[in-house]
Amino acid sequence: MKLTWDLPLDADGIAGELDDGTPFVVRPIRATDGPALATAFERMSARSRYLRFFSVRARLGAELTERLTDIDHDGHRAWVVADPTVPSEVGSNEGLGIAVARLIDVDGEPGVAEAALVVTDEYQGRGFGRLLLELLVGTARDVGIEFIRFEILFENRGMRGLLSGMNAEKNEALSDREVLVYDLPVERDDASDGVALGALYEILRFIAKSETSLTEEE
Repeated sequence: MKLTWDLPLDADGIAGELDDGTPFVVRPIRATDGPALATAFERMSARSRYLRFFSVRARLGAELTERLTDIDHDGHRAWVVADPTVPSEVGSNEGLGIAVARLIDVDGEPGVAEAALVVTDEYQGRGFGRLLLELLVGTARDVGIEFIRFEILFENRGMRGLLSGMNAEKNEALSDREVLVYDLPVERDDASDGVALGALYEILRFIAKSETSLTEEE
């Protein structure tokens, strides 16, 4: 599925369908989304939580939940996806919260933003990751971001190989024994949009495949 994003995405967001007909709503995150975010986190497997937050935790906690929802939508941009066909656990009329994506400007490094993306386990591998990656890349271009930064665990050897084989550069100064940092350039030439997005999609597809297989083993 390919959407034509009208950026920046307005507060009401948009509704659409994936290629398989699954409907969705995607919009900027709101300060009132804390309860939905917290319950979505609790639905995730322990492995998915670990890959996203690099730590084992059962709950987000009030302080972290507030930091992830009460944002300025300037240096910290975030979007949520909901499935309107499944009732919300917290009473939202948009449906069940299923995914979140972020771009966070890196302090002291103009043109660099850290990306974070998570899809709840039962919706992984269905196209929501690609949907949000298109939004991330489009937003990055729209606001002048030149590099999207990824942080990955050292133990994730497949991801390390994937990033190294692309045009991502390992940031030696920020990497350590446990967490590796890679910067992926955002292509500015419209003719190369497919290449830039294709690289990001391969990264996401690998993550989704890895999370699914690891979750099944638990």
